[in-house]
Amino acid sequence: MKYLKRSLVIAAAVCALPLLYSCSDDDNGISGEEVKNDFHLAFASGSEANSATIVQGVSDLSSGIISSQKGHELESARTARIFASADGSTIYSLNYTEGTIEKLSYLGGDLYTRVGRIDASVPLGVKSLRFTKLNEELASLHYVRATPLYDSETGEVYLKHSVVASIGILDLETMTLLEGYNKEIEVELGEELSALGYYISRIDAPVVSGSKLYYGAAVSKWNASSGKAEATDRTFTLVLDYPSLTNATAISTTAVKGATNGYRTPTQHVNEAGEILQLVSGNEEVHIVKIKDGQYLSSFDYDLSNLLGKAVASNGWFYAGKGIGYIPYEDLSKDKIQIGENAQGEPSYSAMWKLARMDFNKGTVLDLNVPDNLWLTQYQSSVVRDGIFYIALSPVGSNGNIYMFDVDSESPNGTPGAGITGTGADQYYIGIY
Repeated sequence: MKYLKRSLVIAAAVCALPLLYSCSDDDNGISGEEVKNDFHLAFASGSEANSATIVQGVSDLSSGIISSQKGHELESARTARIFASADGSTIYSLNYTEGTIEKLSYLGGDLYTRVGRIDASVPLGVKSLRFTKLNEELASLHYVRATPLYDSETGEVYLKHSVVASIGILDLETMTLLEGYNKEIEVELGEELSALGYYISRIDAPVVSGSKLYYGAAVSKWNASSGKAEATDRTFTLVLDYPSLTNATAISTTAVKGATNGYRTPTQHVNEAGEILQLVSGNEEVHIVKIKDGQYLSSFDYDLSNLLGKAVASNGWFYAGKGIGYIPYEDLSKDKIQIGENAQGEPSYSAMWKLARMDFNKGTVLDLNVPDNLWLTQYQSSVVRDGIFYIALSPVGSNGNIYMFDVDSESPNGTPGAGITGTGADQYYIGIY
């Protein structure tokens, strides 16, 4: 592996500094042979505050009953962020708000054994970092912070925001950061936009295209008179040279308005031509736009809100290949109901979520027939295997099913597969991996 040599150098330093990092192998005492090609199904308990995350392996999602009462509990102060290797033999899980990532080998069913772990909060300077698998060898750990700056004389004249990113590339084989990680990356939005009060407040959902690393971004505009942030009237993406993590700049467009970072569902995918298809959500609209050669392509705007004929919101989507995508979306034409509690213990509300199939080749959308009363705000992952799109759908705290959709089919009906049980008032499925 081309990154192995420099990763081993860092690994030696990491394990020599036990107060800064944690290197751990096989700490749960489980042994056995690695199992490949199963699916992993994850279930969470607790919508925002302290939350448990359970994962289990399943060989067949087409029939039977999958119980939420069994599985392996991951480290999770809040709902864990999970990724799997392409062959299903390994999963990686971020303990969000703690900054630790564990690597587990899958031994079948609910048997997982930890084979690696890193505490990235010290080298990157923050516990609430985020984690995204970039490919089979590498993952991104990332965070951004923004601070308003005022003149030094009176302290009253607003100048701009300082935007500083913390980014590291994780070698998934050795569970060490590659050389070049940096917790003080100055992000340039350009003098004019910075002076107008624009700043990036959150980054996530990175993808690599060519020699660039692209992060979806949440952006606000500072009102110097009120000293408060306002909704943005444009869209931004953070771009860095890759793998050097240098030249951190932002590209922007006024053609659409909203955030591109999403929440836990991916917002960006690289298509077969190397172009980035990116979700923009805001102002009760959802658009899929295209980034080509490092710039927004003004001729491409897939307007989901217009195609569906109603106000919608979304946190991300899944690309099935050949111009077909699936998007969980919140139907804002429906009444909102209380779902759970936020991190502050306050009630959280949501309208009903649905699922649509997007065809970028034809510029069409198909509203799929799925159960009512879904809540997919925190849904993380779905899988396409052998031409079938798999997604776990059940209302919070209720039973549901794995749904299987033929990617090539234009029928709104999927095939209900295995039943999935949900027994708690604030419990829900967060993904198939």
